[in-house]
Amino acid sequence: MENIIYLSDEYEKLWKKILKGENFAFLRHGDGERAIMEGRSVIAQEGWKAPNHVTKLGYDCLDALRLDDERVWYGISCPCCDPAAYYWYVSRIPSKNITFANIWVNSNYNLFIKSFNELKRDAIVIANYRAVNKQIGNLHVLQYYSVGDDCISFWETESENLLNSIKDDYGKRNNLLYIVSAGPMSGPIIAELFKNNPNNCYVDFGSSLDTYIHNKVTRPYMNKNSRYAKKQCWMYDPKTTNFDVTVVCNLYKRPDNLLKQLEAISNQTLMPKEILLYQDGISDDYKIELLSSLKDRFDKIKIVTENTGVWKRFEYAKNSASSSLICIFDDDTIPGKRWLENCYSCMQEREGIYGTVGIVMYNPKRYPYHGFIRVGWPGPNAKVTEVDFVGHSWFMKKECLDYMFDGTEAYQLFKYVAEDMCISVQCQKKGIKTFVPPHPYTNHDLWGSLPSYARVLGNSSQAVSLNNANYIKMNAAVSCYLRDGWHPLISTHSLYPVSIIFNLIGEQIFGRTISLVSWIKRKIKHMLPKKSCI
Repeated sequence: MENIIYLSDEYEKLWKKILKGENFAFLRHGDGERAIMEGRSVIAQEGWKAPNHVTKLGYDCLDALRLDDERVWYGISCPCCDPAAYYWYVSRIPSKNITFANIWVNSNYNLFIKSFNELKRDAIVIANYRAVNKQIGNLHVLQYYSVGDDCISFWETESENLLNSIKDDYGKRNNLLYIVSAGPMSGPIIAELFKNNPNNCYVDFGSSLDTYIHNKVTRPYMNKNSRYAKKQCWMYDPKTTNFDVTVVCNLYKRPDNLLKQLEAISNQTLMPKEILLYQDGISDDYKIELLSSLKDRFDKIKIVTENTGVWKRFEYAKNSASSSLICIFDDDTIPGKRWLENCYSCMQEREGIYGTVGIVMYNPKRYPYHGFIRVGWPGPNAKVTEVDFVGHSWFMKKECLDYMFDGTEAYQLFKYVAEDMCISVQCQKKGIKTFVPPHPYTNHDLWGSLPSYARVLGNSSQAVSLNNANYIKMNAAVSCYLRDGWHPLISTHSLYPVSIIFNLIGEQIFGRTISLVSWIKRKIKHMLPKKSCI
C-alpha cells in the first residue's frame, strides 16, 4: 500500500543519517513511557515501578514530545504491535517525523549489531551505571554518564545534576554522537541536550545496546529463532496520513452527562484535534448555564435558545468542523477510551459511516416497534458488521454531512427523529455503507458506549427514542425512505439478519468463555506462591 511504511526501510533511512554524520535527534517512546505520561502504575522488565500519578519524569516526557524542529525524529509503537499506543502518540506528537520505536530491534537487530560494531566515532554515552568503563562497540567514548536502575526516583533527584554536568563538559562541542540508553529518561535527556545545542547527533538506542551494557541477552528479539526476531512491522506513512478528528458533543437536558462524556473523549487514545459543543434550547423555562471552566475545554460552542430537534447538531458539525473526519455523539453516550481509534482503523480498511449501535431490520415496515436487531454495545459483535443505520455516535468523513443535507428538506420536517436513517440513506446513494466497528465482549475500551452508563442513560426520561409520539414518526420516516428508494440489507440479502443473529450468539458464547478463562487464570496466579528473591 502507498500509505504504509515498513521497519526495514526506515532502518536504512535513519542509519544513513548517522553514517553521513548528520546532526539530528531521535527519541523513542513505547508502552512504558506512555504509562508514565498518563500517570498509570506500571512495573518494567528492568524492575523500576511508576506510581499511579504523573511524576516529574512523566511531565518531562510529555514536553519531549513537542519539539518543533525538522531535525527531530520520534520513534513510537507501531499499530501492528500496540495499536492503542500508536494512536495515542500520532495524535499527540505535532511533528510528522515519526518512525518506529523498535527500529533497532526485531527483524533489524542482527543488521543493527553488525552496523553498530563498524561505527567508529567520538561519542558521549549516557546509559546504565553497570557499563561504566566498558567498551561500547568500536566507539571512542569521550565520557560515560551513568544513570540508575530506578528511572522515576533518579529523574526526581539526579536529573538536574546529570544534565548540567553534560552541558558543562560538552555543551559547546559540535558534531558529536550521543549514545543514549536510559529507558524512559532517554527522551527528556535528548530533548534537553538538543535544545541546549542542536549541532550534535542524539540517538536513543534503548535495549539494542544491552549486550554491551549488561553482557547478556535481555530481550526475546535477541534470540534469532524467536518470532520477534522475524517480525517485520508497519505503520501508516506519517507524511501522508491525516489523523485529525473533530468531535461534536451535544447538550440538551442532561448536563450531568457532559463532564463524563468530555472526560471520556479527552482521554481517547486517538486524541481529537478539536472538540465542539452544540447546546440545544429547551422549550420551557428550564435553562442550563455551563461554568466558564467547562466551556473553556471546548474549541467552539454554539448555544441556541429554541429547541431545534436532532438535525441541527449535524448541520452545525458540517459548518463548523475543521477536520475531514468527524465523530458526533448523542448526549447519553460515554465511549470507551479506544472508540475513536476503533472507528479510525476501520475507516482505513473501508470508507463508511461507523456508529455505536447499529440497526438491521428484518421487517422494516414495523420499525421501531419490532422486526429489527441491534448490533454494538447491546449486542456485541466480534468483527466489523454492516448495518442499515447507526445511532448514539456517528464517525464519518465530513462530506457525508453534505449528502445528508442535499435535498432532504422533507425529511428534516420530522425534526426529532430520522436523522440517523437519513445519513445512511443519502450515503447509500453514493456507494457508502454503514457499519458498527468490533465490540469485543471482553474489551469495553473499544466500545462506542460503556454499558455501565448506556443501560442507565439510554433509558432515562429524557431519551428521545422512548417517546411514543417519536415512535410514530420513526415508523413514518422509514416508510418515506423506502418509498424514495432506500434499500435495507434484507432487500438484497434475505438471510442477512439470520447471519447477524448467529454471529451475535457466537460472540456472546465465545466472549463469555474467554472472560471466564481469564478470570480463572487470574485466580490461579493469585493463589500461587510468590517467587523467591534469592
